[in-house]
Amino acid sequence: MHPALALLDHAIEMGNHELAHLAAGDVDKAEEVAFGRADVMNAALAGDLKDPQGDCLDMLVAKLEELKTLQARIIDEATRLRQSIGQEIARTGQEQRRHQGYGRAVRPTPRIRSVYISRNS
Repeated sequence: MHPALALLDHAIEMGNHELAHLAAGDVDKAEEVAFGRADVMNAALAGDLKDPQGDCLDMLVAKLEELKTLQARIIDEATRLRQSIGQEIARTGQEQRRHQGYGRAVRPTPRIRSVYISRNS
């Protein structure tokens, strides 16, 4: 078995962990796993891939295709998470404006203070 195959298997496993962390909303942990996966991928692709055998080449292509589909799923999940966070931020802004409106309605209006208006009148 080619050493790159073992590294690609490890990268696929790490990608599945990253996808699970994104689905759970744990972005920090997903980021750690993503950087680790990038290092493993670089190590796999930096290895000796000059003259692989025919069956090994087919297995490498299959692993790379699997990584490609996994990456697409990770991107889809990250996009979904980003959209949900954006919607939550917008909803929070709307609630803040609503609470500010309630605050203005509850506060008493201040008396007019001006040097041009007599206090005796």
